[in-house]
Amino acid sequence: MLAQAAGFAFLAALSPTALLVAAVYLGSGRPRLTAVCYLAGAVLMTLIIGILVLVALRTGHFERPEQHGPRSGLRLGLGLLMLAAGAVVARRRPKPPDPSRPNKGIVSRLIANPSPLTAVA
Repeated sequence: MLAQAAGFAFLAALSPTALLVAAVYLGSGRPRLTAVCYLAGAVLMTLIIGILVLVALRTGHFERPEQHGPRSGLRLGLGLLMLAAGAVVARRRPKPPDPSRPNKGIVSRLIANPSPLTAVA
C-alpha cells in the first residue's frame, strides 16, 4: 500500500494531469493493464520527442562550443515563438457552446471507454 502511494506521489510530482487520467483509468474493467499502457505510452512519447530534439540539435551542430552564438539565437527564436503562440491563445475568443450538440472532445471519448489501446494513444 505504501509503495502504491509513493508511486502515485511520484507521478503527481511529474504530471498532475497524468495522475488524474491514471485515476480515471483505475475505474475501468482492467485497471492495472490500462494504467500501465497509459504510462508506457507517456514514456514512449517522451523518449520519441527527446530523441527528435537531440537529433535536431546534433544535426544542426549546436553542441559545439564555437556554435554558442547560433545556439543563443535558436533559444531566442524558440522563446519568441512561444511568446507569440501564448499571445495568440490568450487573445482567442472561445466559440459559444452549441446546445444541440454535447461537448465531446477526443480526450473525453478516449477516457469514457478506456481500453489498453486507447490508453497508449
